[in-house]
Amino acid sequence: MKVSKERVSRRDFLRLSAVTALSGIGATALAACAPAPGQGASGDMAADEPAMAQQTITYWDWWGPAANETSKALFDRLPVALGESNPELELNYQNVPFGEYFVKFLAAHAADDTPDVMHSSVYWGRDFFDRGALLDLTPNIEITPDLAPENFLDGALLQATKGPAQYGVLGEGPDSNQIFFNTDLFDEAGVTTDPDEIATWGWADFTDAAKELTKRDGDEVVQSGFLIATPTAQTLSVWASCHDVGFYSKNDAGIENGIGFNEKNAAVNGLKWFLDMLHVHQVSQPIAPERQDWAQFQQGKTAMAASGPWKYGPLTNDLPDLNWFTMLWPAAPVDGGKQGSAHWNNMLVVPTKSPNKDAGWAFLEFWCGLGWMLERFAIGSWLAPRKDFYETPEYKAALQELPVLQMVPLASAAGTPLVYIQQSALDAVIKPILEAAILQETEPEAAIEQLVAECTEVMVNAGYS
Repeated sequence: MKVSKERVSRRDFLRLSAVTALSGIGATALAACAPAPGQGASGDMAADEPAMAQQTITYWDWWGPAANETSKALFDRLPVALGESNPELELNYQNVPFGEYFVKFLAAHAADDTPDVMHSSVYWGRDFFDRGALLDLTPNIEITPDLAPENFLDGALLQATKGPAQYGVLGEGPDSNQIFFNTDLFDEAGVTTDPDEIATWGWADFTDAAKELTKRDGDEVVQSGFLIATPTAQTLSVWASCHDVGFYSKNDAGIENGIGFNEKNAAVNGLKWFLDMLHVHQVSQPIAPERQDWAQFQQGKTAMAASGPWKYGPLTNDLPDLNWFTMLWPAAPVDGGKQGSAHWNNMLVVPTKSPNKDAGWAFLEFWCGLGWMLERFAIGSWLAPRKDFYETPEYKAALQELPVLQMVPLASAAGTPLVYIQQSALDAVIKPILEAAILQETEPEAAIEQLVAECTEVMVNAGYS
């Protein structure tokens, strides 16, 4: 395999990783940089390993061609584009279902049978790294200017780093939680649709607008001003963002050390705001299992609903007569309150036991480069976490056709990262407590006090304290 001046060799990769670990990243990074099977203690390749002109890359992904025609087009193009970029690389793509991914990768790691490179959800990346299953990619990134941190959107890398270590390179996104609004219903109610005016809204302004947009038949809400849903971990990130605090707290070294989503009473305030809109101002249809929230927005039965950029394409293509735009969440009524969102970016990672780290890095460099990002955009309108993507003629032409695309980098810069450490364990704690609170079975203060205590215990048990 040819190695460019900007690409580190496998031997140098391991040597640099060891140097980084010994410089103070800690036990986790040391585990992440352990020699792979077939290497000596120094990390050198076995002396009798033959050089190969052609290399096969084993790549795992939960995305796949069976999802829909657009995904099929993407995965049909992928091996061809990779071969055009580097003819010495051949793709061995393996699909692993999302629901099985976490367990299957940990089993593969334990069995020394991992892929060379893989797609990782933001939900798993940190937990994999903490278990010593992912490499710290900082040494490679430092000598690959194209993948330098400053080339990615502001705030986008927070979920791919731990202190000075970077274990993932962003391969898709950014996704975020935004509020979609029906501009025809806004015009009908006399509510402004000017993005600059909406950007000045606080929670009270938003509630007033939702009240104006709500229609009733007697006591029944027939058109919601804003459709209130049961809060989730993602909602906690939104409320935290509107208060300018994080989902996690951090120590002076920038390492997460606990729960931060109720700093400035963010979670209590957010829960009370939702309860007031739902029960006092009654701007939303009642929460019910059979309620189809997104269908209501599509049908004009709610003026505002929360979703994300993944809905841009379907709305544009399937409902061309629906007039809509999006906004960030309004600022909380506290000192430092600001527009907010929850945001996340999935990433490509290299397992510590990758059989061929050179090939894995080469594929990662291809996938995360501007060229493939533009191909993905052309095939499926997927946006990108790279800054230079938003300066391309392709993006600017699309922006002229669909101005809402401007909200993607804005949300990335404004948002608080979605839960990314101990996601499964935290979700198991968060879900029942917030469900009980929104149903008024517990008081907001008591619910959040319990939530913070139980989430803190999860973090402490995971070594974050």
